[in-house]
Amino acid sequence: MLYNIQFLRFVAAMLVVLYHSANGLPANDSVFQAVFSAGGSLGFAGVDIFFVISGFIMAHTSSSHSGVSDSFDFVRRRLARIFSGYWPFFVLTLVIFGYFRPEHFAEANLLKSFFLWPQSLNHVLLELTWTLSYELYFYLLFSLLILFSNPRTRYVYILLGFALLLVFNLYRHFVVHSFSPDNIYYQAFWLQFLSSPFLLQFFGGALVAWWLTKRPAGPALSWLIAGTLLFLAGGWVNESVYSGLIEQGYHVVPRVFVYGLPACMILAGLVRMERVKELETADLPASNGPASESDNRKTGHQKAIGMRAPARFSALTGGASYAIYLSHILILTVVWNTGFNQLIASWPDAMIVAAYILLVMAILGYSVLHYTYLEKPLHRLFKRWIGLSASSPRNS
Repeated sequence: MLYNIQFLRFVAAMLVVLYHSANGLPANDSVFQAVFSAGGSLGFAGVDIFFVISGFIMAHTSSSHSGVSDSFDFVRRRLARIFSGYWPFFVLTLVIFGYFRPEHFAEANLLKSFFLWPQSLNHVLLELTWTLSYELYFYLLFSLLILFSNPRTRYVYILLGFALLLVFNLYRHFVVHSFSPDNIYYQAFWLQFLSSPFLLQFFGGALVAWWLTKRPAGPALSWLIAGTLLFLAGGWVNESVYSGLIEQGYHVVPRVFVYGLPACMILAGLVRMERVKELETADLPASNGPASESDNRKTGHQKAIGMRAPARFSALTGGASYAIYLSHILILTVVWNTGFNQLIASWPDAMIVAAYILLVMAILGYSVLHYTYLEKPLHRLFKRWIGLSASSPRNS
């Protein structure tokens, strides 16, 4: 397990929580408001981090797989993972939105929403699951890569797909202005979905995985710092250049670059930081007897090189990132519609922000419990239902 990636998943999920929480936080002049203001400016880009991570993980875990059997196995594992985590929240959404958002509930296509079939956002029951439809689409594309290519040639196809998609979307954005507010609503839905610029982030994550197999050692902390600074600068770009609207569909191409490139840099830095320990320690000669003093010094030095996020915390919160992502809108919907903002409206500004921080922590706490006691057992059950061994060495 790459614990740094698990930690990054947690961060990405919490960014999305901050983004949606900031939208409901009453305006105030507290110095602590800056946390939520930043979340409102760039928290939505946690989705872009998720897309990059997904591309990386798919490429990383299937780097030696090819053929019909591996392709079928890949699809089954990914479907078990995504639906075992999603369907309990689909049921909760039916109850909560049916009561608190009856107009949207009436418009939603429940059958398509249940299977995460791509559709107009107005008809998606739990709106943020549009990202899961893209996940499923990329799973399909990657399963085809596993089916029809071998590990040595796979990245040639990924690079070619990335290049073609890049050129096509740059043409659409800068030449024919397909994404402009005047044109975007007249574009065929399936053309927008199947050639979406968001796919560049999936492909980008896969290319990072390939690049790290060729250059596993190298700058790590500098990549992480540079990527983080660029990502944070994306919040300024959003507010200053796009008036806080870069997450809108007509700015999707610049969004993919503004947040996708830093996400790739952060990912590469974190993986390298953790892998240095593995690589350097693996290179040490085996000893048949007690290590000499110089060997002990070398071993200690090599182990000090790698930098890893806290293992237990990262495994738990990274594993719960899916639950964090899916649960927070439901929790916020209930809280906002049962008088939370009215209750705290008369409080001092600092206490209002503190109440929202506690609300975010409550979302995290619920999600960890949901992941531990429902999502993980349900995932194991799904895998048994479709004939996957829980002890299989393949990463699922």
